[in-house]
Amino acid sequence: MKIGAVYRRVSTDEQAREGYSLSAQLKAIKKYASEHDIFIDPQYIFTDEGISGRKAKTRPAFMEMIKQAKAKKFDVILVHKFDRFSRNREDSVVYKSLLKKEYGINVISISEPLDPDDKISVILEAFFEAFAEYYSLNLSSEVKKGQLEKHSEGELQTNPSFGYNVEDNKLVINSEETEIVKLIFEQYAIDNLPMMEIARNINKLGIKTKRGNKFENRTIYYILNNPVYIGKLRYTPGRRDAYNFDDPNTIITNGKHTPIISNELWDMTQTKLTKNNKWKKPKQHIDSNPKHWTKGLIRCKECGCTMVTCNKTKLRCNGYNKGKCSNSSTLSIEEIYQLVINTIKDTINNGTINHIVPNKKEKKETDKYSIIKHQLEQIKDKEKRIKEAYRDGIDTLEEYKENKDILAKEKERLTKELNNTEKPKAETRKHEIIENGKKVYEILNNENISLKEKNEIVHILINKIEFDSNTNTLEVYYN
Repeated sequence: MKIGAVYRRVSTDEQAREGYSLSAQLKAIKKYASEHDIFIDPQYIFTDEGISGRKAKTRPAFMEMIKQAKAKKFDVILVHKFDRFSRNREDSVVYKSLLKKEYGINVISISEPLDPDDKISVILEAFFEAFAEYYSLNLSSEVKKGQLEKHSEGELQTNPSFGYNVEDNKLVINSEETEIVKLIFEQYAIDNLPMMEIARNINKLGIKTKRGNKFENRTIYYILNNPVYIGKLRYTPGRRDAYNFDDPNTIITNGKHTPIISNELWDMTQTKLTKNNKWKKPKQHIDSNPKHWTKGLIRCKECGCTMVTCNKTKLRCNGYNKGKCSNSSTLSIEEIYQLVINTIKDTINNGTINHIVPNKKEKKETDKYSIIKHQLEQIKDKEKRIKEAYRDGIDTLEEYKENKDILAKEKERLTKELNNTEKPKAETRKHEIIENGKKVYEILNNENISLKEKNEIVHILINKIEFDSNTNTLEVYYN
């Protein structure tokens, strides 16, 4: 008996009406599994609801299924139709090939039964995939046409902007957020406050964005450039850069909602934004000559942002500069030099290493060991569940024995695999860090070595250093 996983997906109500509903898919798949001697564990039923099949990475359940497949949790994946698995030929080929070649797992469409080893079936499957992609592309084209038509009539196409809610596909005033929008425009255009300070003021009030995040200067910038607040709707077909407000494809129409600010305040704001060259500068190249060797290494413990140069001789949290962090503390670069060097010296002499960031190879080994251990724990849970199913009269004695044999074989296989898998080599890594630390310590104390070389070398030994402004201490994370 094979262990099967189920993947089901539905993207729209229309598909549900056409017989693609999640319950209909599962019912048909279970019937197929029963007829073909495939055991389906409920924990391996993966569902993406209301999500398009165009991109695999945007489907969380699909990606979780691929992750579980890599751990060899099941032998086959059952779908109602191939277009449920993917509507993108490239994704379909990549993931099916990965599953089959690397893990021996076939994807079976119960509505399009094909022999995976038959040449004609290979051609037919490619035809199904091509048709699914054509359908998706054609549907996307029609949807864009519909969106453009609705936009021209002043209908909403996106999620509501800050300051509004949505009722019956129309924007309606959110009284609390509206006051914040007015405050943003007034503080910028009338009070001449910088965006960073405006963001900080709003964060002090405990106000969050629509996504529940803190305000940043770029959040303020986006609001100040959004014509929705004067009763307009903006739509840019195929837009990729949310902050490109000069896109020639942008279409602005009159909306059906109530404006929040006056046209006069809007014009004042736009005039000031035009004069503000800060947002018009081209992207800067990475500095190949750092002014201090700790560049990119020190991070704020409160928000995780990098500490950047402030007044040439000090570092301050870049999150504070953006208005989203309250940590205004500064650190002397010379003071940091000494603290980092002393920390490395302490590591060399006493072996004090609190944090090690696993490298890719070590992480892979650790993950493999942990995965197998977790799988063995799951076997215990499954044994308990099939026993309960037999006691409750859900499974017959024959079904119970069958499932018990399957689990016993799986347990034996995993135990052998675990015995052949090495445990994480934490002590070996500590020894390597101490030996490398001796070399780095000498380099950092050598005045003849450039800042650039020191910066590169210290990044090899140390992954990051967190600065805690509350205790005024540094915490080192070694590579």
